[in-house]
Amino acid sequence: MKDKILEIQKKKGRLEDAGDFPKVVLIDTVSYCNLKCSMCVHKKMKRKKGIIPWDLFTKIIDEIAEVDKSVRVWMVFFGEALLLKRKKPSIFDMIAYAKSKGLTDVVLNSNANLMDEEASKRLILSGLDAIYIGIDAFQPDTYAKIRVGGNYEKAVQNTLYLIKLKKLMNSGNPEVFVQFVEMDINQNEKEDFIKFWNQQGALVKIRPKVSWSGLIDAPNLVLDHEERWPCYWAMRTMSITDTGKVVTCAVDLDAKFIAGDINYQSLKEVWNGKLKALRQCHLLKQFHALPENCKECKDWQAARADYYLLST
Repeated sequence: MKDKILEIQKKKGRLEDAGDFPKVVLIDTVSYCNLKCSMCVHKKMKRKKGIIPWDLFTKIIDEIAEVDKSVRVWMVFFGEALLLKRKKPSIFDMIAYAKSKGLTDVVLNSNANLMDEEASKRLILSGLDAIYIGIDAFQPDTYAKIRVGGNYEKAVQNTLYLIKLKKLMNSGNPEVFVQFVEMDINQNEKEDFIKFWNQQGALVKIRPKVSWSGLIDAPNLVLDHEERWPCYWAMRTMSITDTGKVVTCAVDLDAKFIAGDINYQSLKEVWNGKLKALRQCHLLKQFHALPENCKECKDWQAARADYYLLST
Protein backbone atom coordinates (compact mmCIF):
# COMPACT_ATOMS: atom_id res chain seq x y z
CA MET A 1 0.00 0.00 0.00
CA LYS A 2 2.83 2.42 0.88
CA ASP A 3 4.48 1.92 -2.52
CA LYS A 4 1.15 2.40 -4.34
CA ILE A 5 0.39 5.67 -2.53
CA LEU A 6 3.90 6.99 -3.11
CA GLU A 7 3.73 6.10 -6.80
CA ILE A 8 0.44 7.99 -7.18
CA GLN A 9 1.86 11.03 -5.43
CA LYS A 10 4.95 11.08 -7.64
CA LYS A 11 2.98 10.65 -10.86
CA LYS A 12 0.88 13.69 -10.05
CA GLY A 13 3.93 15.75 -9.20
CA ARG A 14 2.49 16.25 -5.75
CA LEU A 15 5.83 15.77 -4.00
CA GLU A 16 7.65 18.42 -6.02
CA ASP A 17 8.20 22.00 -4.87
CA ALA A 18 5.60 24.23 -6.55
CA GLY A 19 8.30 26.81 -7.32
CA ASP A 20 8.06 30.51 -6.54
CA PHE A 21 4.27 30.58 -6.05
CA PRO A 22 1.81 28.09 -4.54
CA LYS A 23 -0.39 25.96 -6.79
CA VAL A 24 -3.23 25.97 -4.25
CA VAL A 25 -4.36 28.70 -1.83
CA LEU A 26 -6.84 28.07 0.98
CA ILE A 27 -8.61 31.18 2.26
CA ASP A 28 -10.29 31.12 5.67
CA THR A 29 -13.27 33.22 4.54
CA VAL A 30 -15.06 32.26 7.76
CA SER A 31 -13.77 30.17 10.66
CA TYR A 32 -17.19 29.41 12.15
CA CYS A 33 -18.96 26.12 11.42
CA ASN A 34 -22.53 24.92 11.96
CA LEU A 35 -21.61 21.26 12.63
CA LYS A 36 -19.42 19.37 15.10
CA CYS A 37 -18.21 16.47 12.99
CA SER A 38 -16.61 13.49 14.73
CA MET A 39 -13.52 13.45 12.48
CA CYS A 40 -12.91 17.20 12.71
CA VAL A 41 -11.31 19.19 15.52
CA HIS A 42 -12.99 22.48 14.67
CA LYS A 43 -15.07 22.27 17.85
CA LYS A 44 -11.82 22.34 19.84
CA MET A 45 -10.34 25.31 17.98
CA LYS A 46 -8.65 27.73 20.36
CA ARG A 47 -7.91 30.64 18.06
CA LYS A 48 -10.56 33.33 17.80
CA LYS A 49 -13.20 32.67 15.15
CA GLY A 50 -13.91 35.35 12.59
CA ILE A 51 -14.72 36.45 9.05
CA ILE A 52 -12.07 37.66 6.63
CA PRO A 53 -12.18 41.43 5.96
CA TRP A 54 -13.11 42.30 2.38
CA ASP A 55 -9.95 44.35 1.81
CA LEU A 56 -7.76 41.45 2.89
CA PHE A 57 -9.71 39.01 0.74
CA THR A 58 -9.41 41.18 -2.36
CA LYS A 59 -5.70 41.73 -1.73
CA ILE A 60 -5.18 37.95 -1.80
CA ILE A 61 -7.29 37.46 -4.93
CA ASP A 62 -5.67 40.39 -6.75
CA GLU A 63 -2.17 39.00 -6.26
CA ILE A 64 -3.17 35.51 -7.36
CA ALA A 65 -4.80 36.98 -10.48
CA GLU A 66 -1.67 38.96 -11.25
CA VAL A 67 0.75 36.05 -10.77
CA ASP A 68 -1.13 32.93 -11.89
CA LYS A 69 -4.86 32.78 -12.69
CA SER A 70 -4.78 28.97 -12.77
CA VAL A 71 -4.01 28.64 -9.04
CA ARG A 72 -6.72 26.62 -7.31
CA VAL A 73 -8.39 28.84 -4.72
CA TRP A 74 -10.40 27.20 -1.94
CA MET A 75 -12.98 29.65 -0.59
CA VAL A 76 -12.94 27.98 2.80
CA PHE A 77 -10.32 26.66 5.20
CA PHE A 78 -11.75 25.61 8.60
CA GLY A 79 -15.35 26.83 8.49
CA GLU A 80 -18.63 26.57 6.59
CA ALA A 81 -18.64 29.32 3.99
CA LEU A 82 -22.42 29.24 3.46
CA LEU A 83 -22.75 30.85 6.88
CA LEU A 84 -21.88 33.95 4.84
CA LYS A 85 -24.75 33.53 2.38
CA ARG A 86 -26.68 36.51 3.79
CA LYS A 87 -23.73 38.61 4.93
CA LYS A 88 -22.62 41.70 3.05
CA PRO A 89 -20.37 40.98 1.27
CA SER A 90 -21.57 37.38 0.94
CA ILE A 91 -19.66 34.25 -0.01
CA PHE A 92 -21.27 34.61 -3.45
CA ASP A 93 -19.79 38.12 -3.76
CA MET A 94 -16.39 36.68 -2.88
CA ILE A 95 -16.66 33.93 -5.48
CA ALA A 96 -17.87 36.41 -8.11
CA TYR A 97 -14.99 38.76 -7.35
CA ALA A 98 -12.44 35.98 -7.79
CA LYS A 99 -14.05 34.97 -11.08
CA SER A 100 -14.17 38.61 -12.26
CA LYS A 101 -10.39 38.70 -11.87
CA GLY A 102 -10.05 35.79 -14.27
CA LEU A 103 -9.33 32.97 -11.82
CA THR A 104 -10.11 29.64 -13.45
CA ASP A 105 -10.28 27.24 -10.50
CA VAL A 106 -12.38 28.66 -7.65
CA VAL A 107 -13.75 25.92 -5.41
CA LEU A 108 -15.72 25.49 -2.21
CA ASN A 109 -16.17 22.93 0.57
CA SER A 110 -19.57 22.65 2.25
CA ASN A 111 -21.69 20.31 4.34
CA ALA A 112 -24.73 21.43 2.27
CA ASN A 113 -27.02 21.86 5.30
CA LEU A 114 -27.32 25.57 4.48
CA MET A 115 -27.38 25.12 0.71
CA ASP A 116 -31.04 25.96 0.11
CA GLU A 117 -32.58 26.72 -3.30
CA GLU A 118 -31.51 30.36 -3.29
CA ALA A 119 -27.95 29.48 -2.29
CA SER A 120 -27.74 26.84 -5.01
CA LYS A 121 -28.82 29.35 -7.65
CA ARG A 122 -26.36 31.96 -6.43
CA LEU A 123 -23.50 29.45 -6.39
CA ILE A 124 -24.19 28.75 -10.05
CA LEU A 125 -24.57 32.43 -10.96
CA SER A 126 -21.39 33.38 -9.07
CA GLY A 127 -19.33 31.26 -11.46
CA LEU A 128 -18.04 28.76 -8.88
CA ASP A 129 -15.97 26.10 -10.66
CA ALA A 130 -16.46 23.19 -8.24
CA ILE A 131 -18.05 22.34 -4.92
CA TYR A 132 -17.04 19.48 -2.59
CA ILE A 133 -19.93 18.41 -0.39
CA GLY A 134 -19.09 16.38 2.71
CA ILE A 135 -21.72 13.75 3.49
CA ASP A 136 -19.55 10.76 4.52
CA ALA A 137 -22.35 8.23 4.92
CA PHE A 138 -25.05 6.34 3.05
CA GLN A 139 -27.28 5.71 6.07
CA PRO A 140 -28.90 8.47 8.16
CA ASP A 141 -27.88 6.91 11.49
CA THR A 142 -24.24 6.73 10.40
CA TYR A 143 -24.41 10.32 9.18
CA ALA A 144 -25.78 11.42 12.57
CA LYS A 145 -22.77 9.90 14.33
CA ILE A 146 -20.27 11.51 11.95
CA ARG A 147 -21.81 14.81 10.89
CA VAL A 148 -22.96 15.77 14.38
CA GLY A 149 -25.61 18.47 14.30
CA GLY A 150 -26.36 17.98 10.62
CA ASN A 151 -29.43 16.70 8.84
CA TYR A 152 -28.83 13.82 6.42
CA GLU A 153 -32.03 14.25 4.42
CA LYS A 154 -31.46 17.98 4.06
CA ALA A 155 -27.83 17.54 2.92
CA VAL A 156 -28.83 14.90 0.36
CA GLN A 157 -31.84 16.80 -0.98
CA ASN A 158 -29.91 20.08 -1.19
CA THR A 159 -27.17 18.34 -3.16
CA LEU A 160 -29.65 16.68 -5.50
CA TYR A 161 -31.35 20.04 -6.05
CA LEU A 162 -28.05 21.68 -7.01
CA ILE A 163 -27.41 18.93 -9.57
CA LYS A 164 -30.94 19.35 -10.95
CA LEU A 165 -30.71 23.14 -11.04
CA LYS A 166 -27.47 23.01 -13.00
CA LYS A 167 -29.30 21.10 -15.73
CA LEU A 168 -32.28 23.46 -15.67
CA MET A 169 -29.96 26.46 -15.97
CA ASN A 170 -27.88 24.68 -18.61
CA SER A 171 -24.75 25.27 -16.57
CA GLY A 172 -21.67 23.07 -16.46
CA ASN A 173 -20.50 24.63 -13.21
CA PRO A 174 -20.04 24.14 -10.39
CA GLU A 175 -18.81 20.60 -10.87
CA VAL A 176 -20.33 18.66 -7.97
CA PHE A 177 -18.15 16.34 -5.89
CA VAL A 178 -19.64 14.41 -2.98
CA GLN A 179 -17.02 13.54 -0.38
CA PHE A 180 -16.66 10.49 1.85
CA VAL A 181 -13.98 10.43 4.56
CA GLU A 182 -13.32 6.72 5.00
CA MET A 183 -13.37 5.51 8.62
CA ASP A 184 -14.20 2.33 10.52
CA ILE A 185 -17.71 3.59 11.20
CA ASN A 186 -18.67 4.07 7.55
CA GLN A 187 -16.37 1.94 5.41
CA ASN A 188 -19.04 -0.73 4.83
CA GLU A 189 -21.19 1.97 3.17
CA LYS A 190 -18.54 3.16 0.72
CA GLU A 191 -19.60 1.13 -2.32
CA ASP A 192 -23.28 2.04 -1.92
CA PHE A 193 -22.27 5.69 -1.50
CA ILE A 194 -20.19 5.67 -4.69
CA LYS A 195 -22.89 3.91 -6.71
CA PHE A 196 -25.71 6.18 -5.54
CA TRP A 197 -23.95 9.49 -6.08
CA ASN A 198 -22.44 8.50 -9.40
CA GLN A 199 -25.93 7.62 -10.58
CA GLN A 200 -27.11 11.10 -9.54
CA GLY A 201 -24.48 12.72 -11.72
CA ALA A 202 -21.98 13.64 -9.01
CA LEU A 203 -18.31 12.79 -8.86
CA VAL A 204 -17.33 10.97 -5.68
CA LYS A 205 -14.23 11.80 -3.67
CA ILE A 206 -13.03 9.16 -1.19
CA ARG A 207 -10.32 10.41 1.12
CA PRO A 208 -8.49 9.07 4.17
CA LYS A 209 -9.11 10.38 7.66
CA VAL A 210 -6.53 12.86 8.94
CA SER A 211 -5.39 13.27 12.53
CA TRP A 212 -5.16 17.07 12.36
CA SER A 213 -1.48 16.82 13.26
CA GLY A 214 -2.12 14.35 16.07
CA LEU A 215 -5.15 16.01 17.66
CA ILE A 216 -7.44 13.01 17.04
CA ASP A 217 -6.88 9.31 16.51
CA ALA A 218 -6.49 8.21 12.89
CA PRO A 219 -5.61 4.48 12.94
CA ASN A 220 -5.38 4.47 9.14
CA LEU A 221 -2.09 6.40 9.35
CA VAL A 222 0.08 3.32 9.67
CA LEU A 223 3.39 4.34 8.10
CA ASP A 224 6.41 5.10 10.27
CA HIS A 225 8.54 8.24 10.08
CA GLU A 226 11.33 6.14 8.56
CA GLU A 227 9.09 5.81 5.49
CA ARG A 228 8.11 9.48 5.41
CA TRP A 229 8.00 11.43 2.16
CA PRO A 230 7.47 15.17 1.53
CA CYS A 231 3.97 16.37 2.35
CA TYR A 232 1.78 17.48 -0.54
CA TRP A 233 0.32 20.31 1.54
CA ALA A 234 3.77 21.65 2.34
CA MET A 235 4.98 21.35 -1.25
CA ARG A 236 2.02 22.86 -3.09
CA THR A 237 -0.40 24.75 -0.84
CA MET A 238 -0.67 27.96 1.16
CA SER A 239 -3.23 28.25 3.99
CA ILE A 240 -4.35 31.72 5.11
CA THR A 241 -6.46 32.36 8.22
CA ASP A 242 -9.27 34.94 8.39
CA THR A 243 -6.83 37.38 10.03
CA GLY A 244 -4.27 37.05 7.24
CA LYS A 245 -1.83 34.81 9.08
CA VAL A 246 -0.22 32.14 6.89
CA VAL A 247 0.12 28.84 8.75
CA THR A 248 1.97 25.58 8.25
CA CYS A 249 -0.65 23.77 6.20
CA ALA A 250 -4.28 22.68 5.88
CA VAL A 251 -4.31 20.84 9.23
CA ASP A 252 -2.74 23.60 11.33
CA LEU A 253 -6.08 24.40 12.97
CA ASP A 254 -4.82 26.70 15.72
CA ALA A 255 -2.13 28.47 13.68
CA LYS A 256 0.65 26.96 15.76
CA PHE A 257 3.26 28.06 13.24
CA ILE A 258 3.01 31.46 11.58
CA ALA A 259 4.95 31.77 8.34
CA GLY A 260 3.89 35.33 7.60
CA ASP A 261 1.09 37.88 7.50
CA ILE A 262 -0.65 38.85 4.25
CA ASN A 263 -1.77 42.15 5.78
CA TYR A 264 1.83 43.31 5.46
CA GLN A 265 3.43 40.88 3.02
CA SER A 266 2.70 39.49 -0.41
CA LEU A 267 1.81 35.83 -0.92
CA LYS A 268 4.96 35.41 -2.97
CA GLU A 269 7.10 36.89 -0.20
CA VAL A 270 5.67 34.52 2.42
CA TRP A 271 5.85 31.51 0.08
CA ASN A 272 9.53 32.15 -0.55
CA GLY A 273 10.36 32.86 3.09
CA LYS A 274 9.63 30.54 6.03
CA LEU A 275 7.44 28.25 3.91
CA LYS A 276 10.31 27.70 1.49
CA ALA A 277 12.50 26.69 4.41
CA LEU A 278 9.85 24.14 5.41
CA ARG A 279 9.71 22.75 1.88
CA GLN A 280 13.47 22.36 1.82
CA CYS A 281 13.34 20.42 5.08
CA HIS A 282 10.78 18.07 3.53
CA LEU A 283 12.75 17.61 0.32
CA LEU A 284 15.99 16.94 2.19
CA LYS A 285 14.16 14.67 4.68
CA GLN A 286 15.34 16.86 7.53
CA PHE A 287 12.07 16.32 9.37
CA HIS A 288 13.73 16.87 12.74
CA ALA A 289 14.17 20.54 11.81
CA LEU A 290 10.45 21.17 11.21
CA PRO A 291 8.17 23.08 13.64
CA GLU A 292 6.78 20.93 16.44
CA ASN A 293 3.29 20.60 14.96
CA CYS A 294 4.82 19.41 11.66
CA LYS A 295 7.70 17.35 13.03
CA GLU A 296 5.64 14.47 14.41
CA CYS A 297 2.64 14.81 12.09
CA LYS A 298 1.55 11.71 10.16
CA ASP A 299 -0.99 13.40 7.91
CA TRP A 300 1.48 13.55 5.01
CA GLN A 301 0.29 10.03 4.12
CA ALA A 302 -3.36 11.15 4.04
CA ALA A 303 -2.97 14.16 1.73
CA ARG A 304 -4.58 12.34 -1.20
CA ALA A 305 -7.92 11.08 -2.48
CA ASP A 306 -9.52 8.65 -4.93
CA TYR A 307 -12.15 9.86 -7.40
CA TYR A 308 -15.05 7.93 -8.92
CA LEU A 309 -17.05 8.88 -11.99
CA LEU A 310 -19.83 6.79 -13.51
CA SER A 311 -18.44 5.28 -16.69
CA THR A 312 -20.56 5.65 -19.81
